[in-house]
Amino acid sequence: MKYSAGVLWSLCMANYSFAAAEPLPNLDLESLMATDVQATSAMKRAQSAFTTAASLYVLSKEDIRASGAVSVAETLKLVPGLEVRQLDSNQWAITARGVAGRYTSKLLVMVDGQSVYNPSFAGVYWETLDVPLYDIERIEVIRGQGGLLWGSNATNGVINIITKNSLDTRETLVQVSSGDQLNYDVGLRHGGNIGSYGSYRIYGSVRDSDAANTGKSLPANDEAKQQSIGARFDFAPNDDLSILTQLSYTHTDMGQNLKALSLATNQNTLYAERFERDDGRIMARAEHRLSGSSNQMLQASWAVQNGKQLYLEERFQTLDIDYQMNSLWGATQIDWGLNYRNSYLPFEENYIISSDEDIDRLEQYGAFLQLQFALIPEQLNLSFGNKSEHNSFTGWEHQPVARITWQPNNEHVLWSAISQGVRIPSLAEFDYDSAINGTRVGEYFQTGIDAIDSYHVRTVLNGNQQVEPEKSLSYELGYRFSKQDWSFDLALFHTQSKDVFAVQPNPDSANLDQIAALLAQGKIIEAQQALQSTVLEFDVASNADLNVKGGEALVAWRPSANFRAELGYSQMAYRYRLQENTQPAIGYDSDSKQIFAKTGWQPFKKHSFFALFRSINSDAYSVDDYDALDLSWAWQIMPHSSLSLTGKNLLAGSHLEYNNTSETFTVPNYIEQSVVLRFMAEF
Repeated sequence: MKYSAGVLWSLCMANYSFAAAEPLPNLDLESLMATDVQATSAMKRAQSAFTTAASLYVLSKEDIRASGAVSVAETLKLVPGLEVRQLDSNQWAITARGVAGRYTSKLLVMVDGQSVYNPSFAGVYWETLDVPLYDIERIEVIRGQGGLLWGSNATNGVINIITKNSLDTRETLVQVSSGDQLNYDVGLRHGGNIGSYGSYRIYGSVRDSDAANTGKSLPANDEAKQQSIGARFDFAPNDDLSILTQLSYTHTDMGQNLKALSLATNQNTLYAERFERDDGRIMARAEHRLSGSSNQMLQASWAVQNGKQLYLEERFQTLDIDYQMNSLWGATQIDWGLNYRNSYLPFEENYIISSDEDIDRLEQYGAFLQLQFALIPEQLNLSFGNKSEHNSFTGWEHQPVARITWQPNNEHVLWSAISQGVRIPSLAEFDYDSAINGTRVGEYFQTGIDAIDSYHVRTVLNGNQQVEPEKSLSYELGYRFSKQDWSFDLALFHTQSKDVFAVQPNPDSANLDQIAALLAQGKIIEAQQALQSTVLEFDVASNADLNVKGGEALVAWRPSANFRAELGYSQMAYRYRLQENTQPAIGYDSDSKQIFAKTGWQPFKKHSFFALFRSINSDAYSVDDYDALDLSWAWQIMPHSSLSLTGKNLLAGSHLEYNNTSETFTVPNYIEQSVVLRFMAEF
């Protein structure tokens, strides 16, 4: 029997400006290997990325500019091993070590440590994440579990977008971009000092883009207008105390094509709609050095988001408070912290979605402890810890981890990790009942009467308050090598998950038997009337197992100061074990492979080139494999002004990247070749 459980499952539930006399900066892997790059996301404190026992990639600000990307989600194509799929001009499906979905809920995304997830489905609206790319210092990406430090729903990975200190942006910047699909994208930023102990920056941007040339089932309707404003303030009254405050507001007005239920037919119907979404955030963080061996951090943030689409009206507010202390006691590093989250989500019922318990407030709170010490000084390090967190749905959950690194010399690092991650149910999975594409009577029995066989019975996907959290046990093994002009990074993983969410039928067999009896008696009209009052139900269940295994390899080469290249390969096998008559909630058995290459070349003092190539091979998204090539040229006109030209999707042409329309309301559009021209000036 076929049913579109995933349609509503989605509710149940990311110009290069060279200084005239400077050579090309290192690529990300080379930076990670050859210098002591400090990353914060993997250990929740600064630590050398080269010796971190995790599959970590640091995307630099230089590569972000060089790529010609126009959104945060687009920059993530520069990260090897990530699954990055574009649905239309605005919407994206992004994850790590899994199958990406429009509402992926196993990837934690943050801006400067502040989560940007939506508490109703625990995913990210990438189209409203408008961080000025020229203000990003780096993007740290962890492929694999991050639950010990960052909490539930980080089972596939963590993305932390780290912006520049306002001390480094004390000037005025203007950036203007335009292209064949981008009418204009104008950004303005100004920064300066606040007395002797502080600095600030304020920014604003406006963007206007056209719809794609070709839609899949309807004419493309994904034009968009977006306006953003924001500010950041940094204070350092003394050497031991630093304070950060930042705020942002984004308004998005965009179109989309979607499938939603028609009450007249109980079937999905194609719609073209426009909708608006408002996103506001504020965050404050204080870091205090208590002594030469200990420091503490307190962070508080608040987020509000409002949006109304055909199938859902969202209004939520989230308060997050985090406290953390890092101490060195002898040769042992001790990290511990506390966290609290409160989300307010008032629910408004409509003809598609209803709530069983009308839950409008969620709470999470917990603590973590992590110890790291040297088994052999400067060679063999062990870290282990646990995060225990209480949530409103399943109570206390625990996420232990153990990691070990062996560094026999400065050129080699071998690491391994074992960890348990937890994905808790989203509010929609727990409490919402959603009307989905109706089930055709002919799929149960044939009568020979077309009016009955072709009739679609009202069908509902029910949330389940008895659902269990998904638990994943992950094994990882990694190796890093660095020489003067080249380096290598390898990570292998195997993740076994139980209590994975699935959809199981719960049909009203009594009604169907009654209808069959009426038909046997020749009472056609009575049978049709009974059909109109029949409801077939499907339930969210946590009774599937999932086995994911794969690996990621990356090599970087820099034979000269003016040329560098990266070549990567990743592969993943995704296998379900399902109970009888159940269906996966997101994805299905599939294999994915990706070849990744990027290079930068500066043949002349003021001219440089950048290329990104991706060969995508996967049967997880119901689309053809494709090869994508982006090329960029940058000209340093003057020391503080530059011009760049970027061509995108030069090999792929018009193509679909995502077609799992049973898992999302969104109907995708064809992704086209495009060109973007950008001018940037600082003064």
